[in-house]
Formats: sequence, structure tokens, C-alpha cells
Amino acid sequence: MTTGHYPVMLEEALEALTPKGDETIVDATFGGGGHSRRILEELGPGGRLIAIDRDPEAAERAAKLREDPRFSFKVGAYDEVLKRLVEEGVRADGVLFDLGLSSFQIDEAERGFSYVQEGPLDMRMDPSSGRSAADFLNEAEPAEISDVLVRYGDVPRGEARRVAGEISKRRPLLTTVELSGAVRSAVGWKERGGNPAKRVFQAVRVFVNDEIGGLERALDAAEELLVPGGRLVAITFHSGEDRTVKRFIKDREGRCVCPPELPVCVCGAAPILRRGVVRKPSQQEVGENSRSASARLRSAVRTNEPLGGR
Repeated sequence: MTTGHYPVMLEEALEALTPKGDETIVDATFGGGGHSRRILEELGPGGRLIAIDRDPEAAERAAKLREDPRFSFKVGAYDEVLKRLVEEGVRADGVLFDLGLSSFQIDEAERGFSYVQEGPLDMRMDPSSGRSAADFLNEAEPAEISDVLVRYGDVPRGEARRVAGEISKRRPLLTTVELSGAVRSAVGWKERGGNPAKRVFQAVRVFVNDEIGGLERALDAAEELLVPGGRLVAITFHSGEDRTVKRFIKDREGRCVCPPELPVCVCGAAPILRRGVVRKPSQQEVGENSRSASARLRSAVRTNEPLGGR
């Protein structure tokens, strides 16, 4: 498995995004900057790339790209920054979301995202704000912890209750190794499915960072940003993200709900987005970077319909 930065589904994302000429593109999840660098290669001299990331360390990684006058970087949660762009009157020809964690975040044990390396039980995308994973797990009732594991990690209800009970017994938990140990004690090790701590860590991380709520708000803002013909591209890594993006696009396809016996549509169905093909990483990419195995790329194109038409 690779370490360091590996931009997932890079060429597939560029094919769906098709940046060109003097277009304005928004990379809503800069991460390690791999997608941004390729976008800049495709844009013309008058093009513009706006990159966003809430991780302070991502801003440091963007320093070199700031030498390109076409590039600008904005620090903050992507839903908040995208909303500000809308309020400023910015319009975009493409918006890219590469969701989940960057390899830098996973590989830096001190960030608390890894379930195989010891580090503080943090998991915040922005370590300077919000509740850490330790704060949540040490303060929440077992029932709330169990619900989070089921909702955001697809952990079976029975397993989630056992894990939540074990966490409660071992509190306070302060490190990632302590959380992993609680999971192993509660559910053991499965021959199939890998480390049971993976889904637990995912669920806690998604909850602590309000990732699903943030994604829903960010997609709404992206819809307002996109010009007619603009492209929306999202790479997801777990079922919660994928369901959210899939539902967002489906709700805007404008499918007619009129009875079939009516000769014409009278329900006012009007597609705001046209759905693209769902893609998965190639076998070669998965072989080179196993972290890409769960990735799914969904895309859509903005139509000429006004937003109020749905």
C-alpha cells in the first residue's frame, strides 16, 4: 500500500470535470493538491482555480501553487466557503469534491485518524475547533455512541451496542490504541472484513466533523455556483457520503411524476442536473493504492433550468 499523497481517480475526475480555457473551477477539498495541480495543467492563461480546505496543514501544502496567479486558496469548511462564494457572486464551470481523508491525515499518527498507529484520540479536520473524538466518546451516553456507529459506520446494531458498552467501561479513552483495544475486546477479530476498528473510527470521525451535514450544505451551495453546462464531480469513500451525493443528484433530475395516461407533463418536472456515469477506480489503481478500493465517482452537468424550477 502506498503512503504519502495519491490523488484518487485523478484522470477519471479530470475527464468528468473537463477544465479548459478561461473557466473557473473550484476544488472544494484540496487535501494534498494532486487534483488541483492537474486542473491547472488543463486551464488556459485566463483560467481560475479556487481551492478550499479546513485543514491548516493543507494551506502549507498549497504554498507552492500560490505562485501561479490563476490559483487562490481559501481556508475553512467547504460548506461555509462555498456559501460565501455564492454570496460574493462567484460562478463556477466546475466543482470537485474528493471526500474522506487525505493520505497525509491518515499517515500522521498525531492527527488521531489511524486505527493502527498510536496517537491522541482527536480526529478533527481542524484541530483548533470543535469537539475531539475523545471529548465525544468520554462524555456521550452509550446509546448515543451506538447510534453514531450504526448511522455513520454501518456497524451492525448488536456490535455497536457492545462497542459502546466497552468504551463506557474503559473511560476515559485518550489514544487511538485505547479505542482500537475497546473495539477488539467488544467484537473480536473477523476473518472477513478486516479490522473491526475501521468502521468505528470512520463513524466517530464523520460525526465529530459533521461530514454528512457539511456535505449536504456544500452540495446545495455548489448547485448555486454552477453556471449552465457546469460540471459537478464527487468522489466518495463510504456509503454515507455516496448516498448523500446520489440522493442530491437524483432529487434534481426532474423526473416526471404525472400519471402515465396524461398526454403531456403537468407536474412541472424540470431537470436541474443531468446525471453522469458512476465510475470505480481501475484494478491497476487499487493495486497501487488500496485506499482507493471503496471510491466511487459520481458526476452531473448543470442544465439551463433556474434553481426555483424544481
